[in-house]
Amino acid sequence: MTKRPLIVYASACTSPKPVPAQLLMLDFTDKIGFKVVTDSIEPPQLDVLVHSPGGYSEATESIVQQLRGKYSDIRFIVPSFAKSAATMLVMSGNEILMDRDAELGPIDPQMRTPNGGTSPAVAIIELFERAQRELSQDATKLASWVPILSQLGPSLLVDCQHAIDLSTTLVKDWLKQYMLAGDPDAEQKADKISRFLGDHAYFKSHSRAVKIPDLSQLQAKVTDLRSNPALYLAVDELYCCLDIFLGNSAAYKVFENSTGGALIRQTATQIQMPVQLIQAQPPQLPANPPQPAAQPPQHVVQPTQA
Repeated sequence: MTKRPLIVYASACTSPKPVPAQLLMLDFTDKIGFKVVTDSIEPPQLDVLVHSPGGYSEATESIVQQLRGKYSDIRFIVPSFAKSAATMLVMSGNEILMDRDAELGPIDPQMRTPNGGTSPAVAIIELFERAQRELSQDATKLASWVPILSQLGPSLLVDCQHAIDLSTTLVKDWLKQYMLAGDPDAEQKADKISRFLGDHAYFKSHSRAVKIPDLSQLQAKVTDLRSNPALYLAVDELYCCLDIFLGNSAAYKVFENSTGGALIRQTATQIQMPVQLIQAQPPQLPANPPQPAAQPPQHVVQPTQA
């Protein structure tokens, strides 16, 4: 329909089955999947359907370099969900196609703390600043602050600021170089978009939604998929197939292209999901049924145990 090649990058991040969060994240191992599905696709154009909860900014940067090293015209298609670092990835496109119900998300970094949890980088900085204010006014509060501050590593405050700067700088640079290329106001628009997406004080939650009206107001190049009904139905059908497959199999990540190549990552054991079976009459076969064509090989990668 679009006359453009398509690749899919989808994870089971919205499926009900239990999958460890680290398996769903956008990370450096995804470069293998992107390589597999782009090897057979010639430049300069590429469409990328994304369904991901996000992951590491550094891995996102590496994947953007990988894709942009080959393709000069990239469109990202978001049928439902592309959050955090996946939002950063989408912002490296020349254009974004989204369903009106689809959502991107804030890009403010989430930091892993020594106790094993995660916290917004901005919130950690605010915690230190609040401690400074309260202790400068009342030193007797030191006893209540020590157990809280002692859980945070010695370099965490600096790491938080560096992570914030990295995510906003990457997005700003990609916007200027790709989506807003040739726009005389690219610098100002890119700065405004990247600051908005990284504004934890505004969103107050890393799970908040960024939708088409938000991006349009910031003058990002975003198109409502439903403005082209035929394309919207085709994308919606593809997304539904991905959702059914990821929800009812051991697969947790799918890389696939429009030429039939795929890499599928799956857990070591089959995840049992309830499936309703419908009894149907077997079809009447001819006396000499044709032999099925040979299926192309699929690349299935199973994670090794640590």
